[in-house]
Amino acid sequence: MDQDAAPKAPPAKAATQAEIIQAIEALTPEDTERLEQVAKNRIIRIGRRAANLRTGEDLIQEAMTRSLEGRREWCPQNAKFVPFLVGVIWSIASEWAGHRKRNVDSPEYAVAESQITKEDEEGNALSPFAGLKTPDQNIEDQMIDAENQAEQKVLADSIERCFEQDENASYVLMGWQDGMDGPRIQKEFGFNEKTYRAIVRRIKRNLRKIIN
Repeated sequence: MDQDAAPKAPPAKAATQAEIIQAIEALTPEDTERLEQVAKNRIIRIGRRAANLRTGEDLIQEAMTRSLEGRREWCPQNAKFVPFLVGVIWSIASEWAGHRKRNVDSPEYAVAESQITKEDEEGNALSPFAGLKTPDQNIEDQMIDAENQAEQKVLADSIERCFEQDENASYVLMGWQDGMDGPRIQKEFGFNEKTYRAIVRRIKRNLRKIIN
């Protein structure tokens, strides 16, 4: 055994429920505002239908509940509490969107009649498409767009499946989808530059396999 070898750092320890409660109580108004904005943006990104009409506030509550129940572990040594919660919020929103995609025909996602019908001044039901403009595109253009969207969806689904077990890579990918650059993603999730670059290299390696 090499006596001069540096001792290994102990594994990061997950926070206790008491520590999480303390961290929640220590959130500043700025922290709360940031979390609310992130949650609101996530709901907009996935759509209210995918969120099953849940709000940004519901998303934050679910993130805190999972953290308190230990379903999502926060290791203070690895990340500050707010970036950790941001990551949980993003992950849950992605989970909601994926669930709807897999269960789009489920009654759970059926739109209430009151949400899809309108009434005129006399109380008569109108088509939910009433008032919408006729598309300017001709049929051929619409078919080409639909085909392109279908191909993009297949690719997006493949990428999502590839990284579904890689949480950090998922965060980076979602950040890119939101138009965030490297420094912003690093700040949002508490990555240092070295870690971020390693994640990007990992993503690129796997994307080459998918595309090729």
